[in-house]
Amino acid sequence: MARFFALGPLVLVLCLVLYNSTLTPAQTTEDISPTNTSEQDTNANGTGSSDSPTTTQPPSTPPVVSTGTGKTDTQSGNSTLTTAPNTANATEGPGKDSCRYQLIAKGNEEISIMMNISDSKRQKHTIWLLDKDHKEEIPVSNESTIPLKLLKPCTNYSVEVDECTLLGENHFNLKVSRSENHSAELMGDGQVCFKDSKWNLTKCVNITTEDSCVEKPIDINLETCIYTMNVLMPPVKPEITYSETIPTKFVWKNKIQKSANVASKCNGTFEVSCTYDNAQNTYGLGENVYFVPFKMYNCTGKYKYYNKFINSSHKMINISCDWKNVTLEEKVNNDSIVISWTQYPGDKCPGITWEGFSGICGDKHGECHTLNASTANCTFNSLSAYTEYNCKLSAQINQSIGQHSVNTSFKHRTLPYIPIFKEKRISVSGTSHNSFSVTCNELVDWNGEKGIYIAKLKNKNTIEDTKRNKHECSFLFGNLYYHTNYTFEITAENGNGFTSSPIKTHKSTSYNDKAVIGFLVFLIILTSVALLFVLYKLFLLKRKRNAEDEQILLTPAPLRRVEPIPAAGLVEAYKNKIADEGRLFMDEFQSIPRIFSNYTIKEAKKPDNQYKNRYVDILPYDYNRVTLSTGGEDNYINASFIEGYREAKKYIAAQGPKDETVVDFWRMVWEQKSSIIVMVTRCEEGNKIKCAQYWPSPDREAEIFDEFVVQLRSEEHCPDYIIRRLILTNKQEKASEREVTHIQFISWPDHGVPGDPSLLLKLRRRVNSFKNFFSGPVVVHCSAGVGRTGTYMGIDAMIESLEAEGRVDIYGFVAKLRRQRCLMVQVETQYILIHTALIEYNQFGDTEIPLSEFHSVLKTLRQKNGSNNSSLELEFQKLPKFKKWRTNNTGSSEENKKKNRDSAVIPYDFNRVIFRLDIEGNQTSDPEDEDEYTSDEEDESDEYINASFIDGYWCNKSLIAAQGPLPNTVEEFLLMLYQQQTKTLVMLTDCQEDGKDFCFQYWGDEKKTYGDMEIEVKKTESFPTYVRRHLEIQSLKKKEVLEVDQYQFLKWKGRELPEDPQELIEMARIIRENGKYDNSKMNRNVPIVVHCHNGSSRTGIFCALWNLLDSAYTEKLVDVLQVVKNLRKMRQGIVETIEQYQFLYAALEGAFPVQNGAVKTPSAKDTAQVINETTALLTEPNSTSGADQKEAGESSEREAKESSTAEAPPAEGDREKPSPEAQTNGPAGGDD
Repeated sequence: MARFFALGPLVLVLCLVLYNSTLTPAQTTEDISPTNTSEQDTNANGTGSSDSPTTTQPPSTPPVVSTGTGKTDTQSGNSTLTTAPNTANATEGPGKDSCRYQLIAKGNEEISIMMNISDSKRQKHTIWLLDKDHKEEIPVSNESTIPLKLLKPCTNYSVEVDECTLLGENHFNLKVSRSENHSAELMGDGQVCFKDSKWNLTKCVNITTEDSCVEKPIDINLETCIYTMNVLMPPVKPEITYSETIPTKFVWKNKIQKSANVASKCNGTFEVSCTYDNAQNTYGLGENVYFVPFKMYNCTGKYKYYNKFINSSHKMINISCDWKNVTLEEKVNNDSIVISWTQYPGDKCPGITWEGFSGICGDKHGECHTLNASTANCTFNSLSAYTEYNCKLSAQINQSIGQHSVNTSFKHRTLPYIPIFKEKRISVSGTSHNSFSVTCNELVDWNGEKGIYIAKLKNKNTIEDTKRNKHECSFLFGNLYYHTNYTFEITAENGNGFTSSPIKTHKSTSYNDKAVIGFLVFLIILTSVALLFVLYKLFLLKRKRNAEDEQILLTPAPLRRVEPIPAAGLVEAYKNKIADEGRLFMDEFQSIPRIFSNYTIKEAKKPDNQYKNRYVDILPYDYNRVTLSTGGEDNYINASFIEGYREAKKYIAAQGPKDETVVDFWRMVWEQKSSIIVMVTRCEEGNKIKCAQYWPSPDREAEIFDEFVVQLRSEEHCPDYIIRRLILTNKQEKASEREVTHIQFISWPDHGVPGDPSLLLKLRRRVNSFKNFFSGPVVVHCSAGVGRTGTYMGIDAMIESLEAEGRVDIYGFVAKLRRQRCLMVQVETQYILIHTALIEYNQFGDTEIPLSEFHSVLKTLRQKNGSNNSSLELEFQKLPKFKKWRTNNTGSSEENKKKNRDSAVIPYDFNRVIFRLDIEGNQTSDPEDEDEYTSDEEDESDEYINASFIDGYWCNKSLIAAQGPLPNTVEEFLLMLYQQQTKTLVMLTDCQEDGKDFCFQYWGDEKKTYGDMEIEVKKTESFPTYVRRHLEIQSLKKKEVLEVDQYQFLKWKGRELPEDPQELIEMARIIRENGKYDNSKMNRNVPIVVHCHNGSSRTGIFCALWNLLDSAYTEKLVDVLQVVKNLRKMRQGIVETIEQYQFLYAALEGAFPVQNGAVKTPSAKDTAQVINETTALLTEPNSTSGADQKEAGESSEREAKESSTAEAPPAEGDREKPSPEAQTNGPAGGDD
């Protein structure tokens, strides 16, 4: 028995060995190790910290633990275990050893617990995962897994299974010391928490300035190691700043800029979100931000960090534009202040567009204008002299969400001026028979420092006594001569040296009353009786005359029945009436009564009103005369209300004011609220006074007519009219001053009518451009107020009828005018002029273009609608060809044919340049005496040259168009220059082009002689586009030397047109400056000679541009069609093709580009009378294909038809003068 028990342990050991031999040996790695009891304490929540990072690398393979079954699971990491019976132990009895388990690593994420359960009685076991501080139950099956989410790296774990035997080691430790992936969560403004995405580890750290925007390790102290997460720290709470300007830019103020070795890592998106009025916009750093000034914006900066935003504090932004650093330039006068400044006020808002400016000085609002892209000004007018004003300027910002303004203030004192009396009346009272007390009303204002009153006593223009008074306007003159007429004159002189206009009165001393009292009594009685007798006789005479006037009321002859003329029939009607020397015109005109005697003129014939009438037979009817309402009982003025086309009292037809009626004239303008005065005469014509000058001249600036003060604000001179802007003030009324536009037409000849009806159409356009809906009637006057006045009204009204009805009743309207004022449209030529003006308007319309609208209008003209012609091409087609317009007999004669380069370009006889070989020196005369061209029949002794006078913008004959000289015409060419005293010569060709002779070279390196003429080049200057030669021309018969500047344009060679129009424009500008053609009236009258090969093709384009530029600089408008039409009447072959016509528009387009400010033009104010030939507007229009391009293929039938077509009506100056009977129909004072 003892032996049996001794063998028992040995048998037990053998059984265990045999059992173990049936199992797979345990597999272990370096990553699974027994629990080290000496390891550091582990932070169970993963919030421990470490002072320094670790560099421990993660394991290359997961830990491995062997199971009791010898089986390895490598397929999945699920946490379930499938139980299976262990056949190796099936024969064993029940007990604790019937369940065995072993730990083994499974993949990279799980630890598997392999179990072998042989105890069939117990199907469930409890598995526990233990670490230092926790114990957690794991679901059980034959194979269970421990998910990584339950584990932490560097932590000692053990596994226990109740009632189950462990095979191998039950402790393990995952030694992973570096995070591969993590997330971050912001905890308020000062803390961030980093969470490992794989392990259940979290570490929160504070955000400091030192750590802002840097990459750094975050250490977590675990049991056996330090776990490290390499993280990007967020920035500290952002702070944003901005510049207080518009545009503004946002700056991240506290973004940390690290040293050169450590770069800032905060390179993510930073945006600034701004909210205003429920609208939100987002901006980037450094981006231009255009805030609306004076608006409050709530802005927040946002930095994107781990798909979340770190917000800055709210920043309230309100940018207020100021007006602090603006330099004001001031111009102060006695009654005005002009302030100029740069357009953007201050330094905060350079990016803001200012919509407008306004200003006020005292109670006077200024007229503010934008001058150009950088400057603006305000003008304050009607200020009181020597008065300090508090002024304020405002600049408006007009944005879509509101309007705001900024202001600046300043003080100014106006300059002193002449003192002004309240009333121009002196009170003289006699203190005795030879003594007077003289007083006057106080001044309205001294207009300066207080001064003294000065009284002068004059006897026959001799000053006998002078008195001064510093305190009041009161003087005593005594010991005067008896029975003597004295003049008392009082002036006021302020402390600044300005003296008022004198106020005068006359008073006579009495006789010695003691000596002559008896005689005076007798004389008074005798005079009274005589006066009563005269008054009685006058009463009887007046009653008799009134009775006769009431009985003799003539009934005018009935008017003819003349049908209105449709627009399409104007030309045909004109041809019919002008035929047979205008017989129908004469009959039609003479059938209209000169005076409708059934209308009374009693008021005009009153003796008290006789002196107010300029002509005794031009008197207004009583029923429609203008009645003055503020002049007391004296309410008469020679003026009549005139109806327009469907508008009552549209005009006032008045006689030209006399010196005695100027006050009445201005009273009428004031009472009728008229804002436009049209004056169709000069003050003096043919040494006859036609009208008193009722406005101030530029050297006086202001005139006072009783209670009316007339000031001249501006005066603009143009060739055909003068525009004056007048300020009218009534001292007796509190109403503000009124602006009156005075347009004086100066191109109506002394005799006859204007030769070019387009001048009156132009006048009408100027008048209509100033019309105001709220103003009263347009005042129109000439001398008598009937002839030229009626003509203008007839043209204006009939154009309105033409536009409204498409027809005109000229005859009926002229009759209607005469029913309202006698002799309206006074002579037949004026009646015909109305017809030609309507034809001109109907055929050509309004082709005038203001420079301000030029580019937009030109764009419209160029537009095409499909295959149809553009408006510009249709406009060109309207141009007449002027065939058979004038004779050219001299140039076409056999002896002169050899002097012509081109047989198609022969100068007309009426305007060809005339010179004589036997006349020495200058043949020119005063240009004022040469307004009219010579007749077509020239003196046979005059020499011929192919050259024509061309009308310029300012005056006639200011240009000469000539062909390039031939070898046999050089002497005549130089003689023409010499006799015309030409200063400028323009050459538009080379001497030879494409092998053809275009111009004989009439100059050379040395002096050249041609007959009696010598020419020498003194200096040559070469420029990129032209050559300038200084020539000296002399006649061998005279000592005088003519200096001429020749400009040869180089960029036209071999071309139909210059490639760049601006090169030609620039040369014209240089010629204008060097020749002083802008400022010198004398230089304008000296002709510029322009020549090309035939004197028309290129020359015509230059002359057209020259005139167009003059018009643009002076009136700031252009009319290409009218300029070309007038040039075509001067010479054949001018602007024949549509390409040349388009070139003119293109040249102007470049010469006056689109600008913000007004076009800068010369300030020349000179004027000259321009008298053009009347229209040949009934001729066939031109075509777009160029001169005669299609005519060669036309049939003889068309040629016969054209030759039979009636030519244009001749100029009124070319027609035979009216019969003496017609000429006597004018007023007694002469033709109106």
